[in-house]
Amino acid sequence: MSYQQHRCPNCGAPLPPPPPSGTVRCSFCASPLAVHSGTWRATAPSPEEEALLDPARPRLWVGSARYCVLGRIARGESSDVFFARRDSRLTELVVIKVLRAPADPGVLAREFAVLEQIPESSAPGTPHFSRLLPQPVACGPARLGMNGQEGERPVLVLRWRSGFVHTLEDVRAAYPGGVPPEHSIWLWKRMLEVLGWLHRAGWSHGAIVPPHLLVHARDHGVALVGWSRATAPAQGAADVAMSARAVLYALGDDPAVVPSELAELLRRNADPSSATDAWALKDQVDAVARTVFGPPKYIPFSLSR
Repeated sequence: MSYQQHRCPNCGAPLPPPPPSGTVRCSFCASPLAVHSGTWRATAPSPEEEALLDPARPRLWVGSARYCVLGRIARGESSDVFFARRDSRLTELVVIKVLRAPADPGVLAREFAVLEQIPESSAPGTPHFSRLLPQPVACGPARLGMNGQEGERPVLVLRWRSGFVHTLEDVRAAYPGGVPPEHSIWLWKRMLEVLGWLHRAGWSHGAIVPPHLLVHARDHGVALVGWSRATAPAQGAADVAMSARAVLYALGDDPAVVPSELAELLRRNADPSSATDAWALKDQVDAVARTVFGPPKYIPFSLSR
């Protein structure tokens, strides 16, 4: 006849033999324990029981997940956008859009649905370009406060993406006179690549405006946010025209600094009635860039000015 002594896996205190199933707390260290394969195993505490790294910061709950709000990063037409961290040992950084204006309570739910549907497309390039979309985590009512008892607000939770932290408005603020024209080439091409895929997938964004364009300065990347107005089937000409206007905004108010070939291409495509297909226009941008600036080359871009 064998004898087995059961101990707490956290502090080593003696424990009674475990039942077939169930949970207890160690009477010495208060660790939550669960039955596993005939013995006691430590189990993860609930969010309420975990130690708070920043207890003074505001909290909100989405379902069973508690988030620590680290600061506001943007203010949109109807929502405030916050940088947050999931309040658990297995944490993750997220962006949380909190609905501010009650006029359209379904706007965040629509955006969540769009961001779930578009990556299901079979259009060529989907595995690559869908990674540039915001990645939805959760959507619904958020309970406010440390214990989730201080009211509710509709929210959309998205995964944080490192590097895409500046909007095109930030770019314009860093270059009050307008970005150097050679940088407008990669800015426009990155927009057109995403739009070309999106339109082939049967969707249009509907709001290609500076606050919705996130720029990765080092990698010369552009990502689109603000998907609540996206529609299917695609209305590609409007998206392309808005992309041209966004580039004109980035270039500033002095048309004399923009090479005439580029200025004409932008002017023509800023009009939806004459805007070109996004993929075809990207080829035209490439051709103009070679004529004006020569062979492609990487030119460092900084937003630290």
